Amino acid sequence: MVIEEYKYLEKAIELEKREEIGSAYKVKSYSEKMTLMEKKEIPQKPIKDVLNHLFTENEEITAKTKNSISKIIYSPNDRIIILITNFGQDIIWKRNKLIFLYGWFFYVSKPKTKSPKQKKEKKKKEPKREERTISKEVLELGDLAIPLKEKENMRSLYHNK
Repeated sequence: MVIEEYKYLEKAIELEKREEIGSAYKVKSYSEKMTLMEKKEIPQKPIKDVLNHLFTENEEITAKTKNSISKIIYSPNDRIIILITNFGQDIIWKRNKLIFLYGWFFYVSKPKTKSPKQKKEKKKKEPKREERTISKEVLELGDLAIPLKEKENMRSLYHNK
């Protein structure tokens, strides 16, 4: 595993080379496209040429998608480029054109999110404040006696928002 950087505009994209890619990335469409590349004898271009052309000259992929790419993992042996991005829909839509242009299979993956434990730590609530009675009075209206209580931190009667 070799880690380099690719400069796009003012952004440095992490570029990771792997000898072999795990089976999780070798989906059904990958197998189909690999057989297609072998049948059509599509040559595999060098990774630097592919990235230079993809980021500078290729107008099929939007600038928003290019800017959102945070990491690129590739394996020359498996002919696969994994783009870590949040906006990769147009790469998936244009995958066939990219395969014929570059001779690589393009796989789009989202960046890893934080674990649920880290999210829960942020959501910790303040301890509930107890309601306390400050004063008690009895209001008498004719023959009716209505007890009145003044409370601090009183809970709402209805749980409407």
